[in-house]
Amino acid sequence: MQLQKLILYENMPEAIYEEILTSEIITLDVGEPSKKNGVVSQNSVWKRRFLAAAVCMGLLCILLAGLTGLLLKQKKQMTSHNILAKERDRLQTGYNNITEERDQLHKETNILKQLLVLKGCLSGWKKFGCSCYYISTEKKTWNESREDCQGRGADLVVINSLEEHAFIKALNYRAWIGLTDLEVKRTWRWVDGTPLTTSYWNWMEPNNYGGNEHCVQLYLIDSDPVKAWNDAPCSHDYQWICERLSA
Repeated sequence: MQLQKLILYENMPEAIYEEILTSEIITLDVGEPSKKNGVVSQNSVWKRRFLAAAVCMGLLCILLAGLTGLLLKQKKQMTSHNILAKERDRLQTGYNNITEERDQLHKETNILKQLLVLKGCLSGWKKFGCSCYYISTEKKTWNESREDCQGRGADLVVINSLEEHAFIKALNYRAWIGLTDLEVKRTWRWVDGTPLTTSYWNWMEPNNYGGNEHCVQLYLIDSDPVKAWNDAPCSHDYQWICERLSA
């Protein structure tokens, strides 16, 4: 084929030969870059795919690291929660045990009190007739004194007879008794709600000195066998006498 072309070219005029030669050279020059561009284009595609794969792998690694950290943190929190739950259960068990012991002590104390009552008055109380009397060693206001008596299962003493008054008077205490006109001024009533019918006031009493004397105290100021009461401000601190029924 090439030999035929050479024979043909030799018999051609020089101008036509140069034109054909130039055309083939141009054809070769144009076709060669096309092949090179195809190779370059294919390399670019693979390069882009490689970069995309690398980016995806990087993102997956970051995501995996984040998930791992999150799982570790959650595991740590769960461990702390379990420890706290166990500690809470331990404290609750201890509290329940202490509560049971306290209730048992209360029951035993009540039984002992009942046994003492069956024998008469509690230790530290004085017996007269059907009642037991407690004389305080400290001093409080009238209201505080009554609260103390009520906490002992009693109340401030209510004097119902001359004999009981003589017994209380013989104790020789300056102490609160259960008589007041706090509810209705100048209308004296005992703490059990009964009105005053028989009184044992000191001379010139009650005088409501200063306009605020509404509670009554046992106050011995002379040798009179009967007189022994004095009205005083309820906010003053004195000893007090409690009364409760004996068994």
